[in-house]
Amino acid sequence: MTNTPERIGRYRIERVLGRGAMGVIYKAHDPAIDRPVAIKLVRADLLDGGERDEYLARFRQEAQAVGRCTHPNIVALYDYATHEGNPFLAMEYVEGVSLAQALERGTRFRPDEAAFIMVQVLEGLGCAHELGVVHRDVKPANVLLLPGGRVKVTDFGISRIGGS
Repeated sequence: MTNTPERIGRYRIERVLGRGAMGVIYKAHDPAIDRPVAIKLVRADLLDGGERDEYLARFRQEAQAVGRCTHPNIVALYDYATHEGNPFLAMEYVEGVSLAQALERGTRFRPDEAAFIMVQVLEGLGCAHELGVVHRDVKPANVLLLPGGRVKVTDFGISRIGGS
């Protein structure tokens, strides 16, 4: 799976958005609904035994966490399935940049802009907390800035649900 697949499930892959040690995020197209999606595919085949089981459990937990949270400031989850034995999430595709990317580019925010960003992050996290989901990895790379000033929190990969 080193090459970009043409499809993952029903989703037609358009391009790679990012790569990590454990997976790849693609921009894809959902033909059933005719909309763009982001596909987060885990490379579970790279793991052995207990490590694999632990990672897959964490990925499933991310799906459950994001799936519980329907809020305008949280990236929406559309689907959770497997492709060639590897689990994936189909999520809302967000046009924009991460707060980390904006800061690296030297973007400076006025105090009112920074406050507006933080209010939206806190509103999204507040919704998650009401549902018993704790993000546990809030950082600029996991805050997406959309055109028009909207903000979305992403990557609930190490979140904790309720008493887990």
